[in-house]
Amino acid sequence: MSRIWLRLPVLLAAAVSMLAGQQPKPQPKPAVTTAGVFMGRSGKPMANARLILGETEGEEEWTYARIKLVNSVSSAAVDEKGRFQFKGLTPGRYTVVYHLTGAPMVVPRMISIKGLSAEEKSILPGMRSVEIGKSFQPLAERAWGQTFTLLKGHTFWAMGPYMKIWNATVRWQKQGPYIEMRKGVIWQEQFDDKSQIKLEAWSY
Repeated sequence: MSRIWLRLPVLLAAAVSMLAGQQPKPQPKPAVTTAGVFMGRSGKPMANARLILGETEGEEEWTYARIKLVNSVSSAAVDEKGRFQFKGLTPGRYTVVYHLTGAPMVVPRMISIKGLSAEEKSILPGMRSVEIGKSFQPLAERAWGQTFTLLKGHTFWAMGPYMKIWNATVRWQKQGPYIEMRKGVIWQEQFDDKSQIKLEAWSY
């Protein structure tokens, strides 16, 4: 009898292992279609802009090192009313990079955006924990590091002697693409089947 009891744990372990091996593999999420509107902050439709989906990647939740473009999904054109549609995407959280009317569509697969989390000397060093550029004349276009340009009307977050980007339309290099930032991070939204996405260009 003792021999039987000694064998039982071994038999049970083997059975569990076999059952685990027979578990069905998780199926990939089905491709979906997501639509939305792309407007300037002024309310003007961003007609003829070309949108490209991207995924943010980085070591920390609030500081992303790069945008990886989703090459499996075709870019989306914006119509005269600001409407756009993405087809064949996997549901998930994405950002959007875009080109304006007539701009060339030469975009690298990866865009390093680590510099957007940097801090610079403040234009108002006496201020702290307040948004700079919101309550007076819009700030003029300015370079940010060696790679980016903040378009007119951007704002900063005051941190005493330093400041960081808060709300802005950012151009990557000379020709784009363009990236939207909100409250210090890259704009992102959940894209699900039949979602209605509202994308806004801060500087337009």
